[in-house]
Amino acid sequence: ALWCYATSTPYTEAKILSRTSAVGGAVSGMVTDVKHFFSLSDKNRDLTARVAHLEEMLASRIADEGIDIDSLSSMMNARTELAYRYYPARVVSLTSSKLRNYLVIDRGADDGIAANMGVITPDRALVGYVVSCSPRYSVVMPVLNEKFRIGGSLAENNYTGSVRWSGTSTHHVDLIDLSTYADPRLGMAVEVRSERLPEGILIGHIDDFEFNATQTAYRARLHLAVDISRLDNVIVVENSHYGEIEGLMETMD
Repeated sequence: ALWCYATSTPYTEAKILSRTSAVGGAVSGMVTDVKHFFSLSDKNRDLTARVAHLEEMLASRIADEGIDIDSLSSMMNARTELAYRYYPARVVSLTSSKLRNYLVIDRGADDGIAANMGVITPDRALVGYVVSCSPRYSVVMPVLNEKFRIGGSLAENNYTGSVRWSGTSTHHVDLIDLSTYADPRLGMAVEVRSERLPEGILIGHIDDFEFNATQTAYRARLHLAVDISRLDNVIVVENSHYGEIEGLMETMD
């Protein structure tokens, strides 16, 4: 009876064809969206690996093309950049609502990862650093951990302080012990100053600042450049000179 009704007149056939085409198109679109969603992870991972590869290519090109011996700054920056290697990784699990948060990534000692390597995003924002490894996985202490410490400097004038997390906001950290001569301003970029990572790694931007209780230094509140709770792909950074630096510092104790 339904078939007889559907084919009774051209008008009926056209209406039913229109409806079935719309339903079929919607279903096809949903299937396409689902396939696209599940393919995003692989695409993001491929892009992260590509970024890591390009970082190393850039360092190699600096070496191949030589350095301007008349520019001490260029020579030092190139030498520093050549010390680093980059390993793409994916975040397996993370926490962001505790006082001591951690990430687990899917690269470990078998992949060349070791404790004290820095961890950044593909667009060069600070995540944290590796604290322990198994053969196939590593644990990363992110900036959102009350035990986390790293140096941070104002990108415009290189005045340096210490970065730490107070545990009150998942989007903010504090830059303390900043010189009274630093002249901080709202919106200023703050970058990493650490032997673990190369120059130009962004921590965040100044949201607020004030003198400390003794009026001897500034304390700035930084809005983080990365949302830790949404991390997926990261890059682990190895400074091949880190062991030498660490050994030298131990002789000062």
